[in-house]
Amino acid sequence: MDNEQLLTFIAVSELKNYSRAADHLNVTQPAVTARIQKLELELDCKLFNRNGKKIILTEEGMVLLPFARKIVNYMNEAKQTVDLLKVPTLSIGLSPAISESLIFQVLSLMKEEHDLLFDIVEADDSMEISKMISEGQIDIGLIRNVVSFTNLESKSLFHEKLKFIVSKKHELADKEEIKLKDLVGQTMICYRRQTPIAVQIDERLVGVENLQRIEVGGFEMVKLMVKNNWGFGIIPELALGIDTVTIKKDYEVIPFPEFDNLIFDVTGIYKNDSPKWENLHLFLHYFETTLKTLRPGRM
Repeated sequence: MDNEQLLTFIAVSELKNYSRAADHLNVTQPAVTARIQKLELELDCKLFNRNGKKIILTEEGMVLLPFARKIVNYMNEAKQTVDLLKVPTLSIGLSPAISESLIFQVLSLMKEEHDLLFDIVEADDSMEISKMISEGQIDIGLIRNVVSFTNLESKSLFHEKLKFIVSKKHELADKEEIKLKDLVGQTMICYRRQTPIAVQIDERLVGVENLQRIEVGGFEMVKLMVKNNWGFGIIPELALGIDTVTIKKDYEVIPFPEFDNLIFDVTGIYKNDSPKWENLHLFLHYFETTLKTLRPGRM
């Protein structure tokens, strides 16, 4: 019993005609007849009866049909899975606030020019990404330089600043520059205060009286709440995104000199003995090139 016999059996059962089955399979009618006869011989039963010009399934044929379809589906799925192994796959870990739209643009460019597949994993923090690389769960991670990774190779990709954002309707929206005193009594929408970036932001805001905080689980929620005027946000540049039209429509991005010297390195980390070394550096090259295109002079 092989795939050709089962496909022929399914075609005859559905088309109820040997000639039409032969046309459908792009083979001769004698080839269809031979395959069915060989299958019947192997199963030691008759699979079809004639009813005038029609071919109808026997009881044994009706029993075999659902199994034949399952076997063919499993064989196709197995072949597709094996074929996927022949195409290199790059597993990429993202720390919070790496722009999803930016990653999509980078991967789209790579996919156009190279035969690669991608797995994207979003992690809670840089330490989790480091652990996943060390354990072989992912190939490369994009993080910020808030912790050191002595056992992994790293490449600095982008010097990132923090951005102060408010909605167009916020009372601070008309400010040309934000000072700490402007934040007294205001509400800050912040991402997970235990993370290293949030800790450093809080350190700069010490002394601001009656500063209320709403803590959320992701930068997309920070932006959504800021957009709807729940408060202000201080977020990494790449978390704000790369769509300048949308940013200008939804937010006021106001200079905040208190944070001018707080700069993070967006860094790629990976094993130096990775078997995917060539594709890792290809990804890093595309990431850098895309950023240079979108933010000329900001690298």
